[in-house]
Amino acid sequence: MHPKAGIHKVLICGLGSIGRRHLRILHEHWKDVEVGILRSGCGPYYQEIELADQVFTTLSDSLSWKPDAAIICTPASNHLSTALILARQGIPLLIEKPVGDGTESRHDWQELSALSVSVPMEVGYVLRHDPCRVAVKNYIEEKRIGRLVEADFYCGSWLPDWRTGVDYRDCVSANRALGGGALLELSHEIDLAQSLLGNLELRASVLNQSGLLEIDVEDQAHLLAYSDDQCLVSIRINFCTQPPRRHIHIRGSNGEINWNLIAGKVEVTEMGKRKIECFQSPISSDERYRLQMEHFFSCAVGKKEPLCSLSNGLKTLGIVRRALEVNSRKRN
Repeated sequence: MHPKAGIHKVLICGLGSIGRRHLRILHEHWKDVEVGILRSGCGPYYQEIELADQVFTTLSDSLSWKPDAAIICTPASNHLSTALILARQGIPLLIEKPVGDGTESRHDWQELSALSVSVPMEVGYVLRHDPCRVAVKNYIEEKRIGRLVEADFYCGSWLPDWRTGVDYRDCVSANRALGGGALLELSHEIDLAQSLLGNLELRASVLNQSGLLEIDVEDQAHLLAYSDDQCLVSIRINFCTQPPRRHIHIRGSNGEINWNLIAGKVEVTEMGKRKIECFQSPISSDERYRLQMEHFFSCAVGKKEPLCSLSNGLKTLGIVRRALEVNSRKRN
C-alpha cells in the first residue's frame, strides 16, 4: 500500500498503548512513510520503538524534522497545547479521543477551531470507520424502522484487562489529572450517538464508583439525553464489567435496530420481531485503525473531509463537561 501523495513523514506524539498501535499499523501498511516518535524519554522501553525512524524528546526537535502530518496520542490533558503548536505550523492532525479533558481554556479552543478551517484535523473516534456504523446510519436515514423513539448505547468492559502487562491503577484511565474516568475514556458511545442521531441535549447524568476497582475516578456513567428529533437516548458506560458487552439498540415506530459491536453484527427487525435485514462485518480493531489512517491521509492532502471533525469532537467533550457539572451539583 502506497502513502498518499505529500505524506512522507508522520510524527506520533506519545508512545502509550494507542501510540504503539499507530506506529505498528504505519509500519505494516505504509512502509514508505518515515515515522518519528515524540516522547518524554522518562517512560518505559517498548519494543515497538525499534519500528520508528526517528525518536525525539522535545517538540522543537520534532518540528525541525518537518513532519507532513502528526498523530496526537498523549494523555488528553496535553492534547490541546500540543495541537496548537503543531497546527500553527500548518501540520495536519489526527487527535486521539477524547479531544481534551474539559478543563482547557475556551480561548485556546477557539484558536484551534479557527486554525482547523485551513489545517486538516481529524478526531480519533475510530468507531466512525466501522462498516456496521455506516450500515446503521443508512438504515436510520432510509427510515427502515420509522420514526426514532428511543436508543440505548451500552459499553461495559473490565479496566484491568485493557492493557497487557500494565497495572491498571497506574494508567491514564485511572488518573483524573490525565483525563481518566469512564466518561472520558469511553466517550466513543457519546460520539456514536451523535453521529447516528444528531445533536444531543443532556437531561441527566449519574457518575459512580462501584468499588470494584482501586481507582479515584468514576468507573460507571449513565447519561440521559434527547436528540433533535426528540428520540430519548440512554448512554451507559463503565469499565467494571466482566465479560465485556457492547451494543446499540435503537427502537423506532415500525421496528428496531440492534448492533452487537463485539460480534460485528447488525440486525433490523420489524414490529412482531420478524427479521428483515442483517449486516455482518466482524472487523478487527486493527482494521478500523487502518481505515482511519487511510482516511486521515486523504484529509491531510485535501482529498476528503474529516469523518469526525474538531467541531464533532468538541460537541462530545461539551456533553462530557455538562455531565460532570450536573453530577458535581448533585454532590454539593
